[in-house]
Amino acid sequence: MNCVFSSDDNFADILGCALISLFENNREQETIEVYILDGGISEGNKRKLESIFHQYERMVHFIEVPDISQLTGEAVTSGRWPISTFARILIDSLLPKEVKRVLYLDCDILVLGSLKDLWEMDLKDKTAAGVMDCLSNQRKQNAGINGEDSYINAGVMLIDMDKWRENQIEKQCMNYIRICNGQVAYNDQGVINKVLHKDLLVLPPEYNAMTLFFDFTYPDMIKYRKPQSYYSAQQIDHARKHPRIVHFTSSFLSLRPWVKGSEHPYAPLWRNYYKRSPWRAKDLRSDNRSSYRKIYEKFYRLMPLPFSVSLSGFLHSVLVPMVHMRKNQSGE
Repeated sequence: MNCVFSSDDNFADILGCALISLFENNREQETIEVYILDGGISEGNKRKLESIFHQYERMVHFIEVPDISQLTGEAVTSGRWPISTFARILIDSLLPKEVKRVLYLDCDILVLGSLKDLWEMDLKDKTAAGVMDCLSNQRKQNAGINGEDSYINAGVMLIDMDKWRENQIEKQCMNYIRICNGQVAYNDQGVINKVLHKDLLVLPPEYNAMTLFFDFTYPDMIKYRKPQSYYSAQQIDHARKHPRIVHFTSSFLSLRPWVKGSEHPYAPLWRNYYKRSPWRAKDLRSDNRSSYRKIYEKFYRLMPLPFSVSLSGFLHSVLVPMVHMRKNQSGE
């Protein structure tokens, strides 16, 4: 099994927890070879990561990531996400040519079960597979994608590297970034979905159980995000109860497990892995959300739930993407 992670120094400890969970729950896998796309991990944190690989007798390769802005000739922005997230579009250039298939995983995950079935899955002649993100048509249109087309969360992707190379996905991604002058909706995830939206296999949601699944009931999630089509209530319920991979995506309603005060259902389990990591002596992080986000969360919880869900849904799924679309059209 070939796994790819991308991290900077700030996420090294979070990557460490993801690795421990991967190795603990996939002991039956004969080989697990990990490629870490290194966006500036310190030597000290590299040594700590290497100690995890030594403990589980797994192989690691650190691959230095080039500057995406220099490669594209555009000032690429990533908002509140680290610029290292763009590294995953460079896997053709960065990985050895003998690598035929990879499982890309974000650092902010826990692997809670065997990934053997996922690794051996038939991609049905598609280049990549992932779990659908829950997005409105307006949000998809911001990324240049039609409402009926699949849009995946790129935090978990199974990729056929031969097809990735054959179809020159990396080159297409770079060209799209240039077309957008480096200002891409939803960062590299938007780029990947724009380039691959007709070439994606949809995975069951238990392979990427996002925070959204736990913060909302199914009806409220649909009302909030307004997707044209999505998984059934039964599929999401199964993903909540039996996730193979939990993905701690950011949410205005909850804190991630490495932040003090997190009440995510899987925060206690994440912290158990953290206590087994080389960073166990390091304190959990403080809540550094903006005052606006904290006030909005309080407002959401104080108002009647139907009103809060409706208002948040209008803002997130209609108004914000509409404003972004008009800015793009006006060239601002």
